[in-house]
Amino acid sequence: YSKKWANWHFWIGTLGILLYAIPMYWAGFRHYEMMSEFTQEGPLRYAFVDMLDGMKNFYLLRSIGGALYLVGAVLMVVNIVKTVKKGNFLANEPAEAPALAKNVEVHGKEHWHRWIERRPIQMLVLALVAVAIGGVLEMVPTFLVKENIPTIPSVKPYTALELEGRDIYVREGCYTCHSQMIRPFREVYRYGEYSKAGEFIYDHPFQWGSKRTGPDLARIGGKYNNSWHFNHMAEPTETEIKSIMPSYKWLLTAPVDTSIMASKILAMKAMGVPYPDGYEAQAVSDMRKQAQLIYDDLKVIDEEGKLYRNEEGESMLLRDSEIIALIAYLQRVGTDIKVKEPVITEAK
Repeated sequence: YSKKWANWHFWIGTLGILLYAIPMYWAGFRHYEMMSEFTQEGPLRYAFVDMLDGMKNFYLLRSIGGALYLVGAVLMVVNIVKTVKKGNFLANEPAEAPALAKNVEVHGKEHWHRWIERRPIQMLVLALVAVAIGGVLEMVPTFLVKENIPTIPSVKPYTALELEGRDIYVREGCYTCHSQMIRPFREVYRYGEYSKAGEFIYDHPFQWGSKRTGPDLARIGGKYNNSWHFNHMAEPTETEIKSIMPSYKWLLTAPVDTSIMASKILAMKAMGVPYPDGYEAQAVSDMRKQAQLIYDDLKVIDEEGKLYRNEEGESMLLRDSEIIALIAYLQRVGTDIKVKEPVITEAK
């Protein structure tokens, strides 16, 4: 319909891709530099939220690039629709195929692979068989050899409440901004001891990753008290003024669904998590006992400081709310292994 529109689509799309990709690489290098900077006294120069604040302009450029790319795509679709409408339908179009040339190629004694190459179905089946054999030979030893599954004696299965909190964590998409995998590099100065494979043998699925719009949470357990987590989920800017995390206030009043807890425990046991026999029958009772401890801790602070109140002054604390389960999970993450802090002595 319009060659000019087609050219505009090309250049708008190209510019959009460049504005999307280049700031991403630039931000990555800048982020790494900020993560690695130390002051002369020794501590890290930038907190994670300061680094995130420094990335806002890059995010803005990427948003503009993405918008341009979509504008170009819309222009393309309109151009195609108008092109189709401009044409006329031809029920029968005259056409003539060229005569087939006589195949005079003589192979003589054919190699066995020609029999496969000339038959696409046989080649597809045999290729699938070959790939399957290779895949089985690679994967089966991983499951059968016990040494391939590292274990750490101090790593225990999640309690019922922690398991429920973990499901809430996954459901709310927390893992899309927070990874749980500290690499054995300089980032250990920021997040703590690097992650060990044996720490995650009861995680189904594990929360590894590299996307860090927020800080890594592999060692978040015990770093803050329960009230900090409560306030952080209710209103993130109350605990960090520069935070861009959204509020999760509905977790404060949404009750935990205990009706499927027994099924969750059985599912975990089927995947090899060593819960005691019959634990599924007492899981809900254990949940409420642990939830009561967190609830009591928050309630004391609530009565003293009148925290966690809605606009009418009513307490938002519920013992069986999803926020209690989420706090239980966050306080557990990364606490199975205890790493001694290095002892620095004065040189003699």
